[in-house]
Amino acid sequence: MGNKDDQKICQPSQGVHIVLPDYYSPEDMGLLDPDTSDGRVIFFLPWQKVTLAGTTDVACEVTDKPSPSENEIQFILSEVRNYLHQDVDVRRGDVLSAWCGIRPLVMDPNKSDTQSIARNHIIEISDNNLITIAGGKWTTYRHMAEETVDKAIDVCNLKTTSGCRTKGLMLDGAHGWSPTLFIRLVQDFGLENEVAKHLASTYGDKAFKVAKLATLTGKRWPVSGKRLHEEFPYLEAEVRYAVREYACRAVDILARRTRLAFCNVHAAEEALPRIIEIMTEELKWSKSRQQAEMEHAKQFLRRNGIRFRCWYLKCSNQLY
Repeated sequence: MGNKDDQKICQPSQGVHIVLPDYYSPEDMGLLDPDTSDGRVIFFLPWQKVTLAGTTDVACEVTDKPSPSENEIQFILSEVRNYLHQDVDVRRGDVLSAWCGIRPLVMDPNKSDTQSIARNHIIEISDNNLITIAGGKWTTYRHMAEETVDKAIDVCNLKTTSGCRTKGLMLDGAHGWSPTLFIRLVQDFGLENEVAKHLASTYGDKAFKVAKLATLTGKRWPVSGKRLHEEFPYLEAEVRYAVREYACRAVDILARRTRLAFCNVHAAEEALPRIIEIMTEELKWSKSRQQAEMEHAKQFLRRNGIRFRCWYLKCSNQLY
């Protein structure tokens, strides 16, 4: 934008992650190796009751719907095998989900492979004081913003009325949170410990609003809190809460308000009809809209691994 003759400084790079069963990693310990067989980083970490493993690093074109390739999935599985005991059979059928994202890596014009591209962000000032920030990642967004504003203040001789406040700025839900907040949810609403911990860590002090929407289970215990899927702590009440917080599509629930689609696409598919049923109650969807949501969500799940189920069932038939 400052000079049309400038070279591009961003190189999109696709990174794939796969999800494996929880027994692939201890509950409280992960592993990261920065020096794999081809120089890339590999990790597997306990996450959301499953094991998250990754990642790949391949130059790509920007697209709204990046999809993991079989070669990338096999690369991760191959690397994981190097860290586990030989008795552990790392099976392709153990992949519960796979997805990929695109990183805005900052490109070095003198090098062509993405492994050598900078993972951090850069701030560049053009001759006309146009400030460009490129690279970085979501987890460092506050630091990136602080450095960019500081640079603008310095370069443009701006006057400030206060120092940076972002380090102490709490997100919505953080003000009333405490490590023992989940106990109040258990005591006040009769929720399971696992569910209460999930709500407290996800919503902070807003967890009480979600808990108030929870329906009775009809059991002695837990008293309330019907789950979307028995294997995960996500509640039906979270769907209603999300809709009232402007979730518009079933995929919003599966992938953005919960992590069900990324944890286990099979479980996500099983929970999908109930999600659409609840959203229909809240949003008064027509039959045609329900069918459209079902197909849209299934297409999304296929990109994240439903095709793996077909592969697994085929192998199972051979075994039995």
